[in-house]
Amino acid sequence: MTSSDRQLEHHEHRAESTLGPGLSFLLHNIESPSNVGALFRCADALGCEHIYLSGSTAAPPNRKLRKASRSAELYVSYSKHNHFEDLLDTLKENRVLTLALELSVNSIALENFVLDKKYQSICLVPGSENHGLDEKLLNACEQAVYIPMRGHNSSMNIATACAIAAYRLQQG
Repeated sequence: MTSSDRQLEHHEHRAESTLGPGLSFLLHNIESPSNVGALFRCADALGCEHIYLSGSTAAPPNRKLRKASRSAELYVSYSKHNHFEDLLDTLKENRVLTLALELSVNSIALENFVLDKKYQSICLVPGSENHGLDEKLLNACEQAVYIPMRGHNSSMNIATACAIAAYRLQQG
């Protein structure tokens, strides 16, 4: 006897519990509303606790952001900050690891990352679309990881990179 399968409707979805450490995003100078919207959607899908928006990052309300997020900005907690310096100090005081997602001289491959037990959670800090992570912000982060590229390009879309990294980090 063969069983049939079907795609679930959106109303049939049941959220799963978070597996690993708490996770948030710090988006600095992410100017594309579509990318920010995609990151809100990613944060919602992966159970991220908060999104910190700083610098010139596109912020709600924004029609393009809402379209890309599929209204996830209504469900994901976020805050807007003019400067990232004070925010990083607060995160560090609260035992949140600021983890840059950037290919740099000192970054380690994502699969080799192990969270030190002194941290309660992780704030993932990806680089911007065109210029990567601001050097001052990169140096202010406590650690950096990168996703090894198997092809010719050295990077990928920010939302795709964050989804991969966030999923891996929540595996513990």
